[in-house]
Amino acid sequence: MKIFEGLETLTVPFSRATVAIGTFDGVHVGHQALLRTAVEDARAAGRPALALTFDRHPLELIAPERAPEYLTTPQQRNRLIAATGVDGLVIARFDQEFSCLSPEDFIQQVLKRWLGAESVVVGTNFGFGRERAGDVTYLREVQSRFQFVLHAVEPVMVGGSPASSTRVRQLIRAGQIEEAERVLGHPFWLAGTVVRGQQLGRRLGFPTANLALTVRQVVPPDGVYAVIVTLDDGRSFGGACSIGNRPAVPGAGRSIETFLFDFSEEIYDRSLELRFLRKLREEWSFPSLDALQQQIARDVQEARAVVTALYHPEQSS
Repeated sequence: MKIFEGLETLTVPFSRATVAIGTFDGVHVGHQALLRTAVEDARAAGRPALALTFDRHPLELIAPERAPEYLTTPQQRNRLIAATGVDGLVIARFDQEFSCLSPEDFIQQVLKRWLGAESVVVGTNFGFGRERAGDVTYLREVQSRFQFVLHAVEPVMVGGSPASSTRVRQLIRAGQIEEAERVLGHPFWLAGTVVRGQQLGRRLGFPTANLALTVRQVVPPDGVYAVIVTLDDGRSFGGACSIGNRPAVPGAGRSIETFLFDFSEEIYDRSLELRFLRKLREEWSFPSLDALQQQIARDVQEARAVVTALYHPEQSS
């Protein structure tokens, strides 16, 4: 899959294509169905399948106070979109000028002029153009005039309810990770960079990787979890992750800290991803560091058992 970071990077416009449009945050099962529809249509017509998305959620520009947290980083989103088989991903810059395009201008300037859209694939709740004035009804009315065929894809139902990014966010915030992954159709990975913390875990005999998020990604609720950690070199390890305000360390602030099993390397400034397998307990206060150390040992033992039962990463150190 070729990635175009901005419409201006298309030095030569596409002459013809099937274009799937969406924010695609999370690339959940509904998004996957939409993208697969585009690929199937493109293959049947002998033209490329393109995914058109944006460099940010539109609400970050239009109404920042209502902008949702992300389910995926841009890199994760791109990787998941590529897995559906599309030929190209066009990431439009959602700036003030772009947000002011009328629905007609969007079709003329973006879909037709730059992308050569002969087929357009969207979800039935799709809205676009200035103040979301365009929708599926509008696209259906103008498809003959602008010479494209519209494919409006119905929502995919999971457990009796439509798959949506909003639903996945709600499930993750509620700690229902397994259900969230059912709606996603793939694992949920929290991504970030390892930064230096206060070294408390090291002093207690359980050195942790302190994670600074790559983007404003949705985070599971506070507590201790059994996790899988994937490093930037592709290696995976089991681990125990603590999310919370670290009540044993006054003023320490909220953190995401993970103890990797059977691992002793320095990984500061390196990227990693966390997959949450099961919540082990809530965040607790402890009367002493000794009590905290004893509980961490129990958490690690329980997390190891969960990882062994649910997942078997290839471990090396």
